[in-house]
Amino acid sequence: PYLVKVCCDMICEKGLDIVGIYRVPGNNAAVTYLTEQINKGVDYFALEDQRWQDVNVVSSLLKSFFRKLPEPLFTVELYSLFIEASKIDVAGKRMETLRKLIRDLPEIHLETLKYLVSHLCLVAEHSVVNKMEVRNLAIVFGPTLVRTTDDNMVSMVTDMSQQCRIIESLLSNWEYFF
Repeated sequence: PYLVKVCCDMICEKGLDIVGIYRVPGNNAAVTYLTEQINKGVDYFALEDQRWQDVNVVSSLLKSFFRKLPEPLFTVELYSLFIEASKIDVAGKRMETLRKLIRDLPEIHLETLKYLVSHLCLVAEHSVVNKMEVRNLAIVFGPTLVRTTDDNMVSMVTDMSQQCRIIESLLSNWEYFF
């Protein structure tokens, strides 16, 4: 999606050296305003608007986009299979199963995931400065990308470590998965 590209590009341009880039929230009113503009369509995307210059607003907008998708990036249909795959104790078997499941994602989900993971790997490469190591990024993005749509609090809590483990595996082994 165009929004994902715009946000990732801006973060790469201005935010790779900002401490806690995906942990520090942006101004909520600015995120809400940009979300409303985006929902109106591409013609209302005023990238020269000052709110686009605040990297924490842009990073919050990106996280919000993935959190609010009606169909999560790791689809509802495959959710439980991803969680079960993450629980496999033998690392090689776990990785192989996750890779197969990733390839079962719809093409747009797969391409978006590939783009986002590539971006997050770049963020992690600057972790000496921004403090966003792979583990921190996985904690931020695990529950956002690998989630159910029913907001079931029990599965949110019980599956959180697996959600993070999946994203951490992807970030640590980008070449293997993509």
